[in-house]
Amino acid sequence: MGQFTRARLALAAAALAALLGAGAPPLHAQATGTVSGRVTETGSQRPLAGAQVSVAGTGRRAVTGTGGEYTIAAVPSGSQTVRVELIGFGTAERRVTVPEGGAATASFELGQSAVSLDALVVTGTVGGTQRRAVGTSVAQIQAATVVETAPVNSVQELINGRAPGVVIIPGSGTAGSGARIRVRGISSLSLAQEPLIYVDGVRVNNAQATGPINQGFNSSTISRWNDFNPEEIESIEIIKGPAAATLYGTEASNGVIQIITKRGSEGRPRFSASVKQGASWFANPEGRLPLNYGRLNATAPVQTVDYARLRELNGDIFGTGRLQEYDLSMSGGSSGVRYFIGGGFERNGGIEPNNVARKYNLRANVSATPTSTIDVNASTGYVNGRTTLPLEAGGGGLFWTTLFANPNNLNTPRNGFHSATPEAYYYAYEDWQDVDRFTGSLQVTHRPTGWLSHRVALGTDFTNQDDVELVERIADPAMQFFFTANEVRGYKDMFRRNIYYNTLDYSATAESAPLRGVSSNTSVGAQYYRRYSEFVYARGNTFPVRGLRSIEATVGERRNNDDYEENSTVGVFVQQQLGLRDDRLFLTGAVRMDDNSAFGEDFDLVTYPKLSATWVVSEEPFWGVGFLNTLKLRAAYGQSGQQPQSFAALRTFFPITGAGDSAAVTPQSLGNPDLGPERSAEVEVGFDAGLLGDRVGLELTYYARRTTDAILLRDVAPSGGFGGNPNPATPSLPGQQYINAGEIRNRGLELLARANVLDRRRARLDLTFSLATNHNELVELGVENLAFVQAGTLVQHREGYPVGSWFDRRVTGASFDSVGTLIAGSETCDDGSGGEVACDRAPVVFLGRPTPSREGALSSTLTLFDNLRIQGMVDFKQGFHKLDGNLRVRCVLFLRCRENFYRQEFVDDPAWLATTQRAGAFSDRLIKDGSFARFRELSATYTLPGSWTGRLGASRASVTVAGRNLWTWTDYEGLEPESSFLGGTRGTGSAQWEQNVTPQLQQFVTTLNFTF
Repeated sequence: MGQFTRARLALAAAALAALLGAGAPPLHAQATGTVSGRVTETGSQRPLAGAQVSVAGTGRRAVTGTGGEYTIAAVPSGSQTVRVELIGFGTAERRVTVPEGGAATASFELGQSAVSLDALVVTGTVGGTQRRAVGTSVAQIQAATVVETAPVNSVQELINGRAPGVVIIPGSGTAGSGARIRVRGISSLSLAQEPLIYVDGVRVNNAQATGPINQGFNSSTISRWNDFNPEEIESIEIIKGPAAATLYGTEASNGVIQIITKRGSEGRPRFSASVKQGASWFANPEGRLPLNYGRLNATAPVQTVDYARLRELNGDIFGTGRLQEYDLSMSGGSSGVRYFIGGGFERNGGIEPNNVARKYNLRANVSATPTSTIDVNASTGYVNGRTTLPLEAGGGGLFWTTLFANPNNLNTPRNGFHSATPEAYYYAYEDWQDVDRFTGSLQVTHRPTGWLSHRVALGTDFTNQDDVELVERIADPAMQFFFTANEVRGYKDMFRRNIYYNTLDYSATAESAPLRGVSSNTSVGAQYYRRYSEFVYARGNTFPVRGLRSIEATVGERRNNDDYEENSTVGVFVQQQLGLRDDRLFLTGAVRMDDNSAFGEDFDLVTYPKLSATWVVSEEPFWGVGFLNTLKLRAAYGQSGQQPQSFAALRTFFPITGAGDSAAVTPQSLGNPDLGPERSAEVEVGFDAGLLGDRVGLELTYYARRTTDAILLRDVAPSGGFGGNPNPATPSLPGQQYINAGEIRNRGLELLARANVLDRRRARLDLTFSLATNHNELVELGVENLAFVQAGTLVQHREGYPVGSWFDRRVTGASFDSVGTLIAGSETCDDGSGGEVACDRAPVVFLGRPTPSREGALSSTLTLFDNLRIQGMVDFKQGFHKLDGNLRVRCVLFLRCRENFYRQEFVDDPAWLATTQRAGAFSDRLIKDGSFARFRELSATYTLPGSWTGRLGASRASVTVAGRNLWTWTDYEGLEPESSFLGGTRGTGSAQWEQNVTPQLQQFVTTLNFTF
């Protein structure tokens, strides 16, 4: 447990036990019945899935299924008020009489509404909180509705463009690849930037850039958060910053994504089936891949080769990947037990035959109501699959050998390709990841009285992940394409990770009405989180013959090692919320205290406060603005944090061989007993408004976040005994130590606008527009005489600039001879003050920020004749720069551009011509504005008439035809404005570096949905 003391664990465990004991009085028998019904859309009668139905004052609630049905069991008998809410629709309620031991019916029709203040959101307390009482912006995505009609294949595609302030940064366009997620900018210098992910109340593995190293520079392409099947998800809620995430404590400063999976409802078993078939392809390679130049010697004529020529010589190079997915689910149950059981299989192929993502998903969720005061929800999910990946992004492979095609190889066995032929790469390299993952949770909610409810949740998330690269011994004729003995003789790399996330969470809420018009909610909670990872690595070199595939069969050098990592957090919180003026004004205050095993031994508990206020002004008696039907003002302040890396605070040593071949250790890391978490404090203000009869809804938010004690890795003089070189036979290098030092600021605006612009009997048009801005600045590093830290190739953390920005010398001029050859030493560069200086004396200058400063989306839904829905989305990202590594390799390293052979044509652009002749000395002209807008989604869904579905034995059926990544508007001159290294040294932080990365592919998908 590192520095995580037994005393603190005992204290937290005792507090948790006391809370559990205090919150569990004896049960009381009570006469009950059930309430059931169906929720549909006004006019079309389309069933509405995901609507929240509750019985006022009882804590009893349910969520409608795919057919719009719901059942609430164990409802106290007598007169009750049933309320239904759904984001994007209005709110309705109805009074019913529940007979003892019997059933009442309450069905609802909801019209669409652009704003809803009574919907529940997950906040970390029991049962959630109504939006009217929440002082921060919480993005909600009705996943079940989106997935039914939109071309969504993964969680990252489900989120993209649907939550302002949440930026999806894709890696590769290969099947099975992942993306990075950034919420409200970059807030750390050395720690992960990913938000936490919870599934049904338990924390789960959110690692990105996992998988075998199929990209150059130690990068891989798979993200764990795409393990979850969108078909199994009911909704997603995103808490965006510290002001909203205080109750989640340490680790939550980057935001929290809550995934809520589907549940069953009472009634006969209902079956849902979905079949998807489609294709993906690399659009317009002839127009996007460059013309490459070359000649065999100085006197030979210049030759060219392009994609059309390669295809003429070799046949089709890029294939068409088949997309297929099959899902089947069953839900139903009795008043006491409801269930949802689902399973799916998907097999998505990329544009290369060695790129296939194959995955099996299983889910079983059970909800039980053993008494009128107890709810039990159990959730289990399992995924198993294999993803095979091609080489790319500097690692070789199809795009490498095609993009950098060499005309000098036209009359050789390479047939114009740069290195090996595609078939030779497929023959030689196999890269894959196998994954087995189980996620399970159990939540028990108890309401011993009408004013007290408490909940305990426990769960686990286990991932077994095997990453393998295999090169069997290479035989003729493929041997001629590979240059190293290591490749030809063959080898196998295998890296196994077993990763465990365990969650124990208790919370209780007491409700009261101390005065007339005043409501009170007091919540307390305690959480324990543990993350434990085991790592095993093995490698074997040299297979004696082809056909052998195990490390045991290698006859050369073998290596293996194992390691582990553990991190634990214990936290407690208390929150007080007051509702004033008949729940029109809400004041909330909270404080959370955490201890984490990665804190230094001399660092005490960390405390995070929270304050918020909301005021529903439009419900005040004095309100009289006719066109402004709904107006809620909100403001919040809160803190959260992020703990150091697991062993960053510890003093560590490195094993070596000592004198006489004895075992010994040498100092490695100095450690830091005072090391604590990074702390983020955020102020958020905004409003939610409904105009013109709530046909137009606006959500506007301003946020300002300040991160202090940012963790920085600094050098330590070797004279202290902790050098960075474990070999005593060579000179010692500076050691390193993690310290709390830096300060980072983020601020921005977020706008979400919804509007019903047309509402006729046979036609309805709804529009949604989102826009988010982000200004990011590293205020200070906090280390004397240190103005910047090198964070990667051409990437720096520099005071006064965005974190992780591009920096290099900027060439302003040069001189050339009569044939365009650079005159040595003639280059001039920007001196950083508006002037010029010789480049060998020039400073590096700011060349752009790595992540978008503006992003957003415009989406529309057109409904015709109640059964045809046409949806589309265009999203955009602006104000960021990425490095065009393709241009760098072609023109600067491999010399295959026109500039390299007809230099005199480019003397009017001396900065660029000098760059092409200095072999990587300058990169400023390679770092370009990557702004773009993309026609992301277009779909048409037709719901079959009841007479047709009845013949099929179904109660409802629909067919959807959809396309994805249909068109791109951009001035970016590279191959692809989105794809880039996902991790490794070229994907540091959020820097985007494109180098023969598979572009985002166009897709076409047809989906059939049936409900029986």
